[in-house]
Amino acid sequence: MDARKMLKDKVAGDLPVALREGEVVLGRAIISQGIYWKTIAFFVVAILLLVLATPLGVLFLGVTLVAFCYAFMVKNALLMIVTNQRVLVRSGIIKVDTVQLRFDRIESVEIQRTIPGQFLNYATIVVTGIGSRLAYIPYAENAVEIRDILNEVAYKREEKPTHVIVDKIEKT
Repeated sequence: MDARKMLKDKVAGDLPVALREGEVVLGRAIISQGIYWKTIAFFVVAILLLVLATPLGVLFLGVTLVAFCYAFMVKNALLMIVTNQRVLVRSGIIKVDTVQLRFDRIESVEIQRTIPGQFLNYATIVVTGIGSRLAYIPYAENAVEIRDILNEVAYKREEKPTHVIVDKIEKT
């Protein structure tokens, strides 16, 4: 399946469905199953409370169900696609935030790991753009891979003008 078909099938909502001419998908953030760790913690507490205090245990089972539904919706709403020209980011359920950053507008790419993230192998990818525009995707399983792709494309873009400048200087 070609990249345009994959992007069209996977991307919905207000992100562009069509790639620009010459644009190729280089990577996509994979959302970790670790997004459900809080739900599992609620479930364990609910089971313990069912034994000790049944009404409170039933309440925690309800909280567990709500937490699971929320995590499921967030997992399906989060999206980060890296092409050879830009980064497309979508996050949020009620307030959907959609960001498209061209590579020449990106200042930095960071990876933030929490203690649960260390154990469950996920991180938050934070992309900072010019003008303090911030785009982030939590629970990314392949955060290092996405950061490396972004850095590789950014460095290739930086190298190209440098060679042109050096060539112009040598000709004079």
